[in-house]
Amino acid sequence: MNETQPDILFILLDAARAENFSVYGYDRPTTPQLERLSSQLAFYDACSSAATWTLPSTASLFTGTYPSEHRLVIDGDRLDDRYASLPEILQQQGYATDKVTGVVPYVSDFSGLDRGFDRSWEAPPPSWRGWLDRIRRKRSSPPAPQEQAAVADAPDLARIDHGMSLEAEAQAHLHARGTMRGRLSFLLSGFYDDGGGSCLRRVREIWDEKSEKPRFVYVHMQETHGEYRPPHRFRKRFVPRELHGKNWAAVNQRPNLHAVGLAPMSEEDFAILGGLYDGCIAYMDEQLGILFDQLSKTPKWDNTLVIITADHGDCIGRHGVLGHQFVCYEELLRIPWIVKWPRSIGITGRRPELVQNVDLLPTICGMLGLEIPDQVEAIDMLNATREYAWAELLKPFGVTAVKQGLHELAPQYNRAVLTGRSARYKWHTYSNHQRDELYDLGLDAREANNLIGYGGSEQGLDAEARGLGEALEAWKPRWMEAAGEIASRILAGEGGEMSSEVEEKLRALGYLD
Repeated sequence: MNETQPDILFILLDAARAENFSVYGYDRPTTPQLERLSSQLAFYDACSSAATWTLPSTASLFTGTYPSEHRLVIDGDRLDDRYASLPEILQQQGYATDKVTGVVPYVSDFSGLDRGFDRSWEAPPPSWRGWLDRIRRKRSSPPAPQEQAAVADAPDLARIDHGMSLEAEAQAHLHARGTMRGRLSFLLSGFYDDGGGSCLRRVREIWDEKSEKPRFVYVHMQETHGEYRPPHRFRKRFVPRELHGKNWAAVNQRPNLHAVGLAPMSEEDFAILGGLYDGCIAYMDEQLGILFDQLSKTPKWDNTLVIITADHGDCIGRHGVLGHQFVCYEELLRIPWIVKWPRSIGITGRRPELVQNVDLLPTICGMLGLEIPDQVEAIDMLNATREYAWAELLKPFGVTAVKQGLHELAPQYNRAVLTGRSARYKWHTYSNHQRDELYDLGLDAREANNLIGYGGSEQGLDAEARGLGEALEAWKPRWMEAAGEIASRILAGEGGEMSSEVEEKLRALGYLD
């Protein structure tokens, strides 16, 4: 083995936005373990994802390209063979490559993003699901007629019967959440996690294995992805005390139902979800602290590269959106990028430079002295700086949503979005007639005060803002071409085939309604 080849551990927390990490300044103590370990770590304050949801974001992560280039944005499509993928590159360099995931279908054979992994491991489902099924089968009397359609698929609160109208689906789903079975499902979920603990235990097992090869381990965990159901010891920690008496199981967590007005939500609902979300982050922080303490005792720890990040964030009611679709605001794009560099690199502390998840592949190639593939559109963050970060939302609604007419019920979201950001500014442009938006992130981190007036006035902008606008205009043609191609395929009902197992996973995660 080449001693200069570091072990690489890449940990992705699905839908974990940076602003909810106390290590990034959040006022709730969600990440005390990362703070305890901070002397070993570098914290990148301005890391932006290239996309707002898992499939295009992880494709960008593995290929160093943006969504308008790799076009992996429609469920069932697979990564084109012409793109070299990071696991493949490392495998060819003699790395033992492992993929360890929760119940996430995107980094798998379904998408082609599993290319280059020697082994794949998926966390087993929690045993309470089977236990509740057995209880249901033993019931002496059938459920009441009004409950049959609503809870036929319990305990999976996320499933909806496609045989009903959209309004009936919403009514049935929301009814199911408020039933005793829905409450019991939510209660039982607090005794288990979504596989995160099992994933990190599997990582430790891999590290304990004797191997002559360096390791690359990719870990993708679902705890911070909706539905938010943290373990009980974290469940009440961040929800306002005055809301502890509410039925949390009844709070809607389905983004599309909220987007089309079929599941109105109150500020109290979003406060409950925000507290549960913070509990999920705190639980993951606890587990990461345990893992770091264990791995720090292993022989090659000093030469190990560890990256903790997310594929995107989550809105939780911000800008009127539930979930992680429709918009490209910072609650979706600003992700944690926390790195334990090998001691030979030695970077620690707060880092202000602008970076993106697409920078991973060229950075690792640079570390290993490898040639960077021609496809790469990103930078080696150790040897270059970026002036702008780009993010593209090419698919506001998928094929299933369009078949249900969601794009007509929420026409304000039926458009593609392109954003560019510089050190200070963030610029949004849209594929419809929605006016551009420009924000000074230094003064307006929540993007509330659009600096571009009605009528598109850009007067008074400084040189940095004007430069960003010009760069955005240069990027637009490729984005518009990709958005048009994706939209035409979706409206035509084109989507790749998927197995019933994958469809079930996507439905449970809220990607299919």
